[in-house]
Amino acid sequence: MIIDYSQIDSIYNLGGKITNLFKIKEFFNIPKWFIITDNNFDLNELNENYISIINSDFYICRSSMNNEDSYNISYAWLFDSIEWKYSSNLLKNDVEEVFDSINNSFLDEYEEKVLWKRVENRKMNVLVQEFIIWEISWVYFSEYSWDRLVEYIKWTNQFLVDWIVKSNKLILDKNYDEISHEKNIQYKFIWENLDIFIFDELNNWLSDENKDKLIKELKRLKTYFNFEIDVEWTIKNWELFILQVRPITK
Repeated sequence: MIIDYSQIDSIYNLGGKITNLFKIKEFFNIPKWFIITDNNFDLNELNENYISIINSDFYICRSSMNNEDSYNISYAWLFDSIEWKYSSNLLKNDVEEVFDSINNSFLDEYEEKVLWKRVENRKMNVLVQEFIIWEISWVYFSEYSWDRLVEYIKWTNQFLVDWIVKSNKLILDKNYDEISHEKNIQYKFIWENLDIFIFDELNNWLSDENKDKLIKELKRLKTYFNFEIDVEWTIKNWELFILQVRPITK
């Protein structure tokens, strides 16, 4: 079945990723989206939903397994998350690939390591979101040692994932007052034997004004959850978008 968020009567069994976004959808900017709850979807319905709801050049398909992004277990990095420019065939293939990632060979090992048992009745759902082209993006942890941590970068997050650059780090105390702002600049990297300059020395980090706006919104976001949060966020046209929220797994 393919549904958008306005049609959800119950969020049971849709996974933490969908559940947590559902909770804040009226209060924060979030990407346009719909959910696919089983892999026997209708291709025409899939593309009709994409065109009518998302209607963007780029999308991202994310997993939302029934136990994923919960307080006790995260499943981070175990399932596929795929971003691409829209075409009907690519979208179909990517949705199927995310559904298939529930067959990950490391899943049993991970569950037994964290929970000391395997989870029964696994159910995968796929979240199809508009892919936001950002100015600044990355993560926020409402609990980091004894403080709070905002990490961010300009350009693409893949540079961070691939360990090409380091993120800027803004550390806040529990009252959201700034403790430190570590500005990491790496001017260039080698990619396909070319020197690609990726940072502007004077414009690599948040201005004081935009930093204050971001902190205010992240503080407001925390009030909607009764647990410490790990947030993926992005800023487009200097508006904050919340991409996903999960508990900081203990």
